[in-house]
Parts: sequence; C-alpha cells; structure tokens
Amino acid sequence: MGLRKDRLADEIRDIVGACFRGGIMSDPRLEGVTITAVKLSGDLQNASVYYRVYSDDNIESSAKGLKSAAGFFRKKLADALDIRRVPELRFYYDESIEHGSRIEELLMKAREDK
Repeated sequence: MGLRKDRLADEIRDIVGACFRGGIMSDPRLEGVTITAVKLSGDLQNASVYYRVYSDDNIESSAKGLKSAAGFFRKKLADALDIRRVPELRFYYDESIEHGSRIEELLMKAREDK
C-alpha cells in the first residue's frame, strides 16, 4: 500500500473506532464491537472495515448493526476527513485470531509427530 493509502486507512479506523467510545452509538447490537483494521481499495472508493466482538453470540447481530450504521459512519468520516469522496464501508468479522490459533495448533502437532 502507498503511504497516503496507509494513513487514510489508519485515520478511518481511528474515526470509526472513536464512535464506539463515549456513548455516541446508541444501537445495543453494537455493544462490545472493536474495529481492528481498515483496508482501502486502490482507488480509495471502498473501505473494508474489520471488527471483533467480545462475545461470539453477538457476531450476526453486530454485523446487522454495523451495516445499518454505515451511513452514520460515512457522515462522521465526511466531517472529519478532507477528501473528495468518502469511501463506501463494508464490514467483515476479523477472524485473524482464529486463523492464528489454528496455525499454532498445526505447528504444535507437527512438532509432536517428529
């Protein structure tokens, strides 16, 4: 990624993440949501926002809550960023911890089999 793209992605992550602090969000489906990363498309028109939830029970309801709040987040981004066009936001559950655990498990199993 380019430097501008990295900085913009970090700024989007910070702005969207800040919406979950201080009681700005009133949707109960979004309780316990943490924004972990943002990846921008090459043309800066689409942003993939990755999130985690404290409880695995709330993953689906959080996804619906985030999708319904996308307009609110875009408005916050438009107010805070000095860019011509605010990217469309797409939300994805961040499964990196599960993938890391699975890799660790496989490596340990491979060591035991030697």
